[in-house]
Amino acid sequence: MEFSVLELKENFERQSGLFQQKTTAEAVEDALFYLSRIEALKIEGGFMVIYNRLHIERLEENNKIQYKNEDYQKLNQFYENKVQQIHIVGEYAKKMVHDYVGALRFVDDYFQLNYSSFLGKYFPGTRGAEIKRNITPAKYRQLFESLSEAQRQIIDDKHSPHLVVAAGPGSGKTKVLTHKLAALLLMEDVKHEQLLMLTFSRSAATEFKKRLIALIGNAAHFVEIKTFHSYCFDLLGRVGSLEKSDSILQDTVEKIRNGEIEPNRITKTVLVIDEAQDMNADEYALVNILMEKNEGLRVIAVGDDDQNIFAFRGADSRYLIELIESRQAAKYELTTNFRSSPQIVAFANAFVKTISNRLKTNEINSYQTKAGHLKLVYYQSRHLIEPIVRDLLATDLSGTTCVLTKTNEEAAQITGLLLQHGRPAKLIQSNDGFPLQNLLEVRFFMDALAPHSVSIAPEDWDKAKRAVYEKFGSSPKFEIVMNLVKDFQEINPKIKYWSDFQLLVQESKIEDFYRQEGDTIFVSTIHKAKGREFDHVFLMLDSFNGDSDDAKRQMYVAITRAKTRLAIHTNGRFFNHIQLPDVQRIDNTETWLPPSKIAVQLTHKDIYLGFFAFVQHRLAALMSGQDLQIQAEGLADQSGNLLLKFSKKFQEQISAHRASGYVLTEARVNFIVYWKDQEQGQEYKVVLPELVFEMGRE
Repeated sequence: MEFSVLELKENFERQSGLFQQKTTAEAVEDALFYLSRIEALKIEGGFMVIYNRLHIERLEENNKIQYKNEDYQKLNQFYENKVQQIHIVGEYAKKMVHDYVGALRFVDDYFQLNYSSFLGKYFPGTRGAEIKRNITPAKYRQLFESLSEAQRQIIDDKHSPHLVVAAGPGSGKTKVLTHKLAALLLMEDVKHEQLLMLTFSRSAATEFKKRLIALIGNAAHFVEIKTFHSYCFDLLGRVGSLEKSDSILQDTVEKIRNGEIEPNRITKTVLVIDEAQDMNADEYALVNILMEKNEGLRVIAVGDDDQNIFAFRGADSRYLIELIESRQAAKYELTTNFRSSPQIVAFANAFVKTISNRLKTNEINSYQTKAGHLKLVYYQSRHLIEPIVRDLLATDLSGTTCVLTKTNEEAAQITGLLLQHGRPAKLIQSNDGFPLQNLLEVRFFMDALAPHSVSIAPEDWDKAKRAVYEKFGSSPKFEIVMNLVKDFQEINPKIKYWSDFQLLVQESKIEDFYRQEGDTIFVSTIHKAKGREFDHVFLMLDSFNGDSDDAKRQMYVAITRAKTRLAIHTNGRFFNHIQLPDVQRIDNTETWLPPSKIAVQLTHKDIYLGFFAFVQHRLAALMSGQDLQIQAEGLADQSGNLLLKFSKKFQEQISAHRASGYVLTEARVNFIVYWKDQEQGQEYKVVLPELVFEMGRE
């Protein structure tokens, strides 16, 4: 059936009843949105009805005649004149405010002078170009004034069928894409519903939405910026999460190919892809099917093949090459690094040449002029945790600092050792074993919201924030919840839909919500640090196999996170071929012992999950960060009440550590999460602890 919002509103108010009820168009729209989300009805599309009669006369009888560019010249001229008239009226309005007499003279000249003379008098020089643009001069300056020449070329390219931008580290990729989106909407008249941007993480989608809001205001809310997976879940009308996304791309491509997705839902004129080097076969298949179903679809793909470190999930930058070679995409290179010092950029340039089959042909150049610090420390022994921590403690660090490692275990041990020395340190953790909504602090906030309608009332939102602060303000995981809340507020400043918040939580990871702080030393694996930047980077490569291109790309990503200081501690010889004058090289011949303490973070596999069904009452007051007592079979609270039992497999690991001289001496709560027993159909709180093993303590 066909309907209008106004028609529904009027019929609702006319229905007979004991009391006459009034409503608003906004309330009707909320109801329709809710019903469509729960799939009680399906809205195929909307039309704007204009009740003006049109008389259409056919002039050309030959159906084979094709339109040519010259056929549109009169129409183009008409709209150009309309644009100029708007600028002229704007100029008149400004003069009325500041110069009334000048405004009257302006009007007289407009009607008395010929048009070209009038423009020459009031819009001389570059102002003549200003009034031909369909945006104000102030908005034009906001869009383009801060861009480099290379960035401007990408924004100005309106004619290439596709664009591939090979963007080097620190080259302003996010800025270019944000300004390109704004230019498409404001300068090229691309409609919001015809523009689609796909990213690989919810955090990236959120960042683009924030920046676009700052650039073009509320119009940014109507731009579709989604992850590949969430776009597919939407098309299939399903609710999904990171844990349920294995086949969603393949299913979506198949349904589009078979005509099971309504054409209007995939009708696009521009597709923008962020971090395009990370596309795998399924994601590129989605891009291809969208191109097949949308004749003339423009694809703008931005990425850096040198930073493709997700080959283990099938990511391959050859799809960028295919866009260039098979789809005639214009190729651009962004090679100015605005982030790193000249020394670090020169070092990265020398190293990246060892990677084969690269997309970029030009070297990266540094925009910065201030000298940086670059140090290479070579070791002959293993066990580099102690010396890298000593180096950190001996260095005067002002600004943001990060230690990068290959493994989570190394990162946890470095964090523990820094804390032992009294330095504020934070491990960038992940929630690989559980969805974010199962984290106790996040679940509490979502339960506190408990929305009764499609949208979240402002008072309910504020009440939930106060509740989570009162309950978990002292929890180490409180920061994650509040940064999650802040991100959602920034991209939804007015109406907050419950389904949108659920989607943000479902698609996000814990590491998305760590914020860089100057006093805190962050410790992270290389993969989790991708996309971040720090003033000081300390890189530890202990027995790292750096022969493959994939390994070299990981090292390149790590190197290019640094702004002013880079210190590499390694027992490999990957950098011997780099001979640069400003690199400090140190040969450390000491024999370093294994660390005196080892920190281990337990997962669901390390604990006896079924035991938690019997101790839920003991977990009610438990909070992340609290110390636990060590018992023979597991961990207990401070009163000696057993809270968790180790799995048989982990007990074997404890025995292996003991055989190596390490004894379990410390335990604390790391995560408290919800876990569902599939057999019982019951959900329980589960404690995932962090343990510390110490050498020689019996």
